[in-house]
Amino acid sequence: MSTTAETPRRSLHQEQIVDAALALLDEGGIENLTMRRLGDRLGITAAALYWHVSSRQDLLVLAADTVWGRTALPGIQDLPWRRTVLEMAENLRSMLLRHPWLLTAMTIQALDGPARDRYEEHLRAVCETSGLTPRDAEQAVHSIVTFAIGAALAATPRPYVSFGLESIIDGLAARRPTGC
Repeated sequence: MSTTAETPRRSLHQEQIVDAALALLDEGGIENLTMRRLGDRLGITAAALYWHVSSRQDLLVLAADTVWGRTALPGIQDLPWRRTVLEMAENLRSMLLRHPWLLTAMTIQALDGPARDRYEEHLRAVCETSGLTPRDAEQAVHSIVTFAIGAALAATPRPYVSFGLESIIDGLAARRPTGC
């Protein structure tokens, strides 16, 4: 029997770690995210973080996926397909402007996760409801996402972004079968 009382361990969850990592990333970019700094913010050692995440790179993937997951997805039937595509692209651009570290991180490593997949699947479904073939909808998704990322990277003012997206959407509309 032990004579010293065990100190209660603070329970830490992956969501808390990711939220703290997001705060560090938003405050100072990728360079600001170190396991030591994150541990200090959470009141634990950097080594203790490795019980919850296997590496800084995995933490970046989790942080990116969390941000993608918080990006609003309008209902497929809520708006006309053109407005839904515009809204989704603007939501993506706005998210990237709020979290500029993500643009940098995407150039360093692939940050694909379930939430990004969910976003792209939703956008694909919207494009398919417009009458596009699955193949054309897939290509539309890549064009729209690439445009939104480029607009965020260049910090393009909104009127120019809207014009560019409208032009892409006009091209998509022209590819739809007659009567859609």
